[in-house]
Amino acid sequence: MKRFLGYLLVAALLVAGVVSVNAAEYEVTLILKDNTSAGWRYLASAAIAAGEKIGVKVTENSPLETQNADEQYNAMLDAIEKQVDAICIAPVDSAGIVPAIEKALEAGIPVFTTNTRAFVKNPEDIVTFVGVGNEKGGYDIAQYMFGKLSDLEKINLIIIDGNRTGQTTLDRIAGIEAAIAEDDRVVLLDSQEGKFSRANAQEIMESFLVKYSEIDLVIALNDEMAIGAYNAISAAGREGEMLISGFDGAPEGLQAVLDGQISATLNQDLPGQGSGVIEAVKAYLDGESVESWIKVGGDVCTPENAAEFLAKLKK
Repeated sequence: MKRFLGYLLVAALLVAGVVSVNAAEYEVTLILKDNTSAGWRYLASAAIAAGEKIGVKVTENSPLETQNADEQYNAMLDAIEKQVDAICIAPVDSAGIVPAIEKALEAGIPVFTTNTRAFVKNPEDIVTFVGVGNEKGGYDIAQYMFGKLSDLEKINLIIIDGNRTGQTTLDRIAGIEAAIAEDDRVVLLDSQEGKFSRANAQEIMESFLVKYSEIDLVIALNDEMAIGAYNAISAAGREGEMLISGFDGAPEGLQAVLDGQISATLNQDLPGQGSGVIEAVKAYLDGESVESWIKVGGDVCTPENAAEFLAKLKK
């Protein structure tokens, strides 16, 4: 009823010449994992820009503090209270956000996920997921990095993972573990949760450098943590001893690949995740069919192709 009355109002205003044909038709709340990190800024900017083109007003309400599941939950409740037309979310806690999703559905508000899936009991509770295949991405980046160490009889591996309540971390770890299972050389020395934070990863890597005298490879589950690990390794004067990889294909990560600080990252197409989810919202609210998974990204970014991906982001 609210949307029907809105249509009548817009139609009346158009006839009166009060609003233009580009006026926003739908109101959407976008909830990411924080409102400061560079990768999320690319996703949010692309979502807002896409909305402006197709008549969707996108308002972001992401946590001030990275990986704050409670703030995300409250942002969901706020969007429900405002009776927005749709909610798009990249959950911090894939299971913990489900009760809020159920409240949105009870209120008649469709929910879309981007970047990270929610662990809903009924897959149809989420209209679509827009994102990369994280398990395959973890597998591909691990295989690439193992291949760069082909002359070693043993690969001493460190993993700095993200947030173990989130689907992206769980899937990336599963992919890396699958690659480890195929390569007898790999010995997993240690892994620790870095919460996708550069500062956390730097502290974790500092402790690993003290604990382990021989490390060949560090796989970090995002670019922020890869750069944090590099900073610790560089400060210790041990850059030549080990390789590092990231995940995201964010601008700083791609530049770090070009600068030789990390060896590779994985392109998630963060702008594509942002624009793609808003385009899916528009299609769904217009009554069109939407695929349950809109795939984006998936390319391993290396020194050979990182400049190409960085140029696309800068555009």
